[in-house]
Amino acid sequence: MTAPAGVQSCLYKSVCSAAWSLRESFRSTWVNGRHFTFCGTTTASSHIRFFFRSIRSSLLSQELNGRLSDIFSPEFTGPLARGAAVQSVATEFAKRFSTFALNQRVVTEFIHLHPWKAFTDALLGECLQFNREIVYVDLTWPEQQLWRTSFSHACRKNINRSQRENVRVFEAQTMGDIREFHRLYIQTMNGRNALKHYYYSLDYFSTIFEELRGSARFVLAEYKNQMVAGILYLHDRDDVYSYLGGADMNFQHVRPTNAVIYDTILWGKREGKRRLILGGGYLPSDGIFRFKASFSPERARFFVYKRVHLPEKYAALCRTWSSTYGKDSQATAYFPPYRSLQASESLQDCCNAAAKTAE
Repeated sequence: MTAPAGVQSCLYKSVCSAAWSLRESFRSTWVNGRHFTFCGTTTASSHIRFFFRSIRSSLLSQELNGRLSDIFSPEFTGPLARGAAVQSVATEFAKRFSTFALNQRVVTEFIHLHPWKAFTDALLGECLQFNREIVYVDLTWPEQQLWRTSFSHACRKNINRSQRENVRVFEAQTMGDIREFHRLYIQTMNGRNALKHYYYSLDYFSTIFEELRGSARFVLAEYKNQMVAGILYLHDRDDVYSYLGGADMNFQHVRPTNAVIYDTILWGKREGKRRLILGGGYLPSDGIFRFKASFSPERARFFVYKRVHLPEKYAALCRTWSSTYGKDSQATAYFPPYRSLQASESLQDCCNAAAKTAE
């Protein structure tokens, strides 16, 4: 079974440091529309993975219908570099990828950059934008140092509380465990009035469980024979990424989420990982951020990359979006603005409305 695109997005988080096999000098390779590699020398290369979002509409000419698109990446990716002389490929990579984007009729490029691994020298500096601070736990610290120095007093109390209440933490082993994780996740999305696209199906999680066993880890907390919290983690050689999770608010007094994160910290140390990346909040210093920060004082700056490759098409799409919604496209932080939708409308509806002007 082939993993769907959404699951591939998860996979890119965990395999973004995967082996490189292209060796010929000055070769660019395009694979399945989601992979671009430039090898400047036999010892230096740069590589990026991404997804296409096609703009399709009956209003477009036959020549352009389905040929205009935006590209985006999952979080913690961006161009990566390998070799002893990577600076030698930076400028040429940017030129080659720009040419590729124009040939593919890409309107915009939106990349989530890995705080430690992204090869930003291959990007245009004016298109880099600071997004937010994220929290990470340094797993190279000794366990006692983490307990005494990294964890806040409140965090230590909550972990101790979960242990006194006999909260059991374990890694999912069966599809029954995945169904319980999905139940907790959907319950949490309902409680947060989440947007529709956050409601991942049971099939989505079951595919991750079955297809990505070496890169994904579902961790659950059980209290009095009932599943009360769970988090899905993705991991590569160095990092563990907190991806999706849920918890039953009726049992928060026994601190199951603290127990899950603490168990994952210990697991990451045993596996030789360098960092547990907890992420940030919706807003600076909101409740979610403060909870994550209780595990660590360590911060990283998270950047995104916003580039327009076809300015005329971009301007036309933005004008139509502004006319449709009565909003200033330059005033929204969402990029590209024409993909920022009202809750009741679909992405395709917006693209259809904008396509005639873009043509």
